[in-house]
Amino acid sequence: MRSTVTGAQTTRARRLWQRLAGSPDDLPDFPNAPAFATITQPLPGQSTAITPSELFGASMLSASLNAVLAALRWGAVMLGLVFAAQQAAAGELRVVGTVAITIFMTSWRTIVPLKLGDPTPYRVGMALADVAIFSLAVSLSDGFGNPMVGTLFVAVGIAGLGWGLAVGVAASVIALTVTTIGRVLGPDITIIEVDFQLFDSLFPGALAMTALAGAAVLPGVALNRLLELEGRRKILLNQRDKLAQTNQLLAALNSLARTLPSSLDLADVVQNTRRELVETFDAKRMAVLTYEDGLWSPVLQDGFNLPPELPTDGLPDLLRRSVNSAELLRVNDLSLRTRRTGSGLYSRLVINNVDTGLLAVEHDEPNQFTDRDAQLLAGMASVLALTLSNARSFRRLRSLAADEERSRIARDLHDRLGQYLTYIALELERINTNQANSDLKELHEDVQSAISEFRDTLLELRTAVSADKPLSLVLGGVVERFRGRSQLNVTLVAPRSADRLPARVENELLRIAQEALTNIEKHARAANVHVAWTITDGEGVLVVQDDGRGFDPSHGIRGNAYGLVGMRERASSVGALLTISSKPGEGTVITVQSSQTGE
Repeated sequence: MRSTVTGAQTTRARRLWQRLAGSPDDLPDFPNAPAFATITQPLPGQSTAITPSELFGASMLSASLNAVLAALRWGAVMLGLVFAAQQAAAGELRVVGTVAITIFMTSWRTIVPLKLGDPTPYRVGMALADVAIFSLAVSLSDGFGNPMVGTLFVAVGIAGLGWGLAVGVAASVIALTVTTIGRVLGPDITIIEVDFQLFDSLFPGALAMTALAGAAVLPGVALNRLLELEGRRKILLNQRDKLAQTNQLLAALNSLARTLPSSLDLADVVQNTRRELVETFDAKRMAVLTYEDGLWSPVLQDGFNLPPELPTDGLPDLLRRSVNSAELLRVNDLSLRTRRTGSGLYSRLVINNVDTGLLAVEHDEPNQFTDRDAQLLAGMASVLALTLSNARSFRRLRSLAADEERSRIARDLHDRLGQYLTYIALELERINTNQANSDLKELHEDVQSAISEFRDTLLELRTAVSADKPLSLVLGGVVERFRGRSQLNVTLVAPRSADRLPARVENELLRIAQEALTNIEKHARAANVHVAWTITDGEGVLVVQDDGRGFDPSHGIRGNAYGLVGMRERASSVGALLTISSKPGEGTVITVQSSQTGE
């Protein structure tokens, strides 16, 4: 039986998608959403803020930007040298000092560039100190009319680009202040009387002021825009990564949703679950527990040592914490909480807000499980909870249907065939009384034997384990009737203690024992039969052994093939393990190992 992804599974997949991509309350509803979704806008609550240090922190961006800034610095130097050479040729020696200082600073910042975006006061101070030094250099000759003033504008622009508009404005104020003070204190200013000519020589013109303002403001504005764009890009990258991860998880969950519910047989579900846990999570230890009647029962445990049934308070610490947690529990280092080493994931199995079980996965290595593993297991837990619930419900329905059908057949046989056989026996007895005939007498005895066997069959059909009749007691009656009709030497070993398994488990084991004895009676040609039923630490073992002709289990025997198939199906329905050991001429041993869970 193959199953498709149901609406409930789609809803759970959507919830998983919501947990990965953002807040569930902020996302639109997708009643029939495809497996792959796209988000083009930042989700509410997600900030696009990014700092300059984060923007310039990438090594590739920082290296590229430093190369561009170095080129700008040297471009300003080269341009200034063209005009400075003319002044130097005219005898303007002070411009030589400006050139020397600007070339030295440009070389220094090429070798040791500023760490743009670093918010520490030292780094900001270094940028402003560069502006002050370039300002002093140009103040040696002509101030803002100095041919090397371009290097000052570049230094102001770098400050604004690296640390924002506020630092850029501060750099421009420093440039204006230092240059003006340098001109006032410099050797060119010998006029004591303040007049308009003095102001014209001290303060920059409109063109210089415009260039200075542009160098201060435009890089800061550009930085703000870059930060905004980079923030959006970062959000989109995060969304892309989350969506890619979500799509992978949904694909995996879709595979799980198609694989796990592929069978309504609980044994198949358990085997599929074990395989998926190993393949998906490289699980070294795993456990699946079901919850019923206030008790937890393991249906799968590899590497765990859990009793057949235990209350919530009796669960190991991590499983108990998982029961009390609404979210999946991830432990990166088990040695801090348990005697085991490694890491683990633990999740509740919930259907309609009702606990149905627990799922535990562990690995031998710490920090083995990632966020993706946790999300995947959370989705798998939802699918597994539904699958286990369906398998358990189907098992109960099948068991109830089989019991009802057995009772109906017994009633029909008793009401119809039983009455006919009784009528025939009475008529034969009457005829034999009136007409003594050895053949009729023999026929009457055969009919009486058939009626006796028929009654035994009806009794076998109606025999069942109940709350006040454990398997150890009912099995004694079954063996006694078998001994009486087969005339074989039969021994029985059964526990005298009050230990027992759930009635549904013992009933299936009873039917297996009945089928095994029937096969022995019809096909084994045995002389001795041994039946043993033991319970140790909640685990039950049923053994039916004979010394008959035996057979090759790998080839099967036509006469009892259906009986063996039926026994395997019954064992599987209660999570038991049935093994058959037989060789031609050496008899047969049928062993059924069950547990208290019955799952």
